[in-house]
Amino acid sequence: MPAYQLHIYEQQEEREALEQKICEQVDTCTEVNGKIRNRVKKFLIEEGITDISEMDVALRIRYEEYLERNETVHAPITCLRGFDRIFLHQMKEEMQTLAGRRNYTTEYRDQWICLTYYPEIEIAESFLTSKDGKELLWDFTLECPKSLKMQIFTVLKEVIHTYKDRYRKEKLLALQRLYQFCMKHQVADIETMTLAKEQQFEQELSEHFRGEKKSAVFGILRMSRKILFLQAPEIHWNANVWFLERFHFSRERMNPSKPVEWVSFKEVNNLENQKILQKYLRYLFGITDLSISTIRIKLLELRTFLVHFNGEEKPIYEVEAEKIQRYLESIQRQDTREKTANGRIFMILQFYNFLVVKGYLKKIPFRHEYYLQKEMHGHNDRSVPERIYTEILSKLAEFPEHLRLMFLHLWCTGIRGSEVCTLTGGDYEEKNGDYWLKVYQVKMKTYKRVPIPEALYKLVQVYKKKYQIGPEEYLFKSKKGGAFQYATLRYQMLKYCEKNKIADGEYIFRSHDYRHNLATLYYDNGISLQAVRDYLGHEYEEMTRQYVDYMPKKLEKASEAYFQEETHSFAAELMKGEFHG
Repeated sequence: MPAYQLHIYEQQEEREALEQKICEQVDTCTEVNGKIRNRVKKFLIEEGITDISEMDVALRIRYEEYLERNETVHAPITCLRGFDRIFLHQMKEEMQTLAGRRNYTTEYRDQWICLTYYPEIEIAESFLTSKDGKELLWDFTLECPKSLKMQIFTVLKEVIHTYKDRYRKEKLLALQRLYQFCMKHQVADIETMTLAKEQQFEQELSEHFRGEKKSAVFGILRMSRKILFLQAPEIHWNANVWFLERFHFSRERMNPSKPVEWVSFKEVNNLENQKILQKYLRYLFGITDLSISTIRIKLLELRTFLVHFNGEEKPIYEVEAEKIQRYLESIQRQDTREKTANGRIFMILQFYNFLVVKGYLKKIPFRHEYYLQKEMHGHNDRSVPERIYTEILSKLAEFPEHLRLMFLHLWCTGIRGSEVCTLTGGDYEEKNGDYWLKVYQVKMKTYKRVPIPEALYKLVQVYKKKYQIGPEEYLFKSKKGGAFQYATLRYQMLKYCEKNKIADGEYIFRSHDYRHNLATLYYDNGISLQAVRDYLGHEYEEMTRQYVDYMPKKLEKASEAYFQEETHSFAAELMKGEFHG
């Protein structure tokens, strides 16, 4: 046989041997039916693949295109899943070795990723059931900042480890849209994405989904920011949304029933002003012992103040004094209570004191005294009429069990709704035949003990035993096992009051009214104002006076009785005045 013929023969033999090898490797994946395996074998041979280990995402993409071109393929997605199962079968084999485990890593790389090839087998297999596979392919070779790609990759990993099934797919598709948007509009950092860009992103989503309710899609930006903020090795103080879970504040500063989960700076367009506001909030978090809800109120006021100057190119410490003064005058003109307006001015004053201390200003550019108003202490009658709470009590059996017990706490003790939501199993005590409740007051940052009826104490014991509530556990729990949310309490009470036609369905439930109710009841039955103040846990008597709704009526009644006596007539009083005049 001539030499050249021998060479061709040897090449053919070698090629046939390699083809035989790849066919044998594919056939080891018996969970894929023979017809689909044969199609994969044919494609691999045509592509010149000599070993199954050469299969990768790029080859998968070419196979998908091959299936779409082939008119004899009636179920391309089924054939593609066969390809994925064969790859996954090989990956399992390789990961039995140390070298294989090193090759398959969850670390970021500038490459394509297919989620059916994810290095954690259980997760990879869960994606094999995807109906259309739209969420599976991720291109991290694109021309955009590596910082953005790493952020998307971080969120991607969290989503695939946290969510399952349809909800996971929605999250992944939403993340793809965010990735595409950021590339298109040159957003390099999701955490510092401006409000204008965020609104543009939401507008594009709205146009795409045309009014469909897709909470998983529209919440993707906030979710991504939260993941990145919480998982960063160090706190990203420059992020324009902070998630407070990262800071681990003490219990004394938090209200579990009204949690402040995040704070935002993105509304402030001037980047220098945004930076200053972030520094100020960092100071309030770290140096002061203010409650987080109080700090949030300050932030919202100062954010409103700085947003007012969004059109200014200068930072706030360079804005002319006249413009600042006009803003303070506008607070006076607004239809707010004097106390509220004064509080807003003091918040701005404290912020300017911070600017002076930090060296941004030499002196405050306004005299706050000029803008303060005399506070007129009004009184709102907020006690719940007896016919209302009597009707609720008569229909209480129609309310859910937890609402019955929560309402009884409000009605019997007059504690705040948020305090009811954060009661624990160990807050109840029996001593010498008396029954007590220990309540943590977030506003006062202290505990107080109040007497409670024996019936309420016993009802709580039954409830604790039924639901096996320990001393440290919340008595009323949210779906996640934390404290019951005050907003949920209010919503549910409004719902069941309307459902049970309380006051013909017109009654508007407000938990704080029952606090007024008890204070009024105590005072009207001869308990001193000072004792009522101590019971409510107020620091000042003036606050307690605003809670006692019958006080004006009681004074009026006493005055009327006084002047019914002839010697106490109005004319006689005037004569006394003249005599002493």
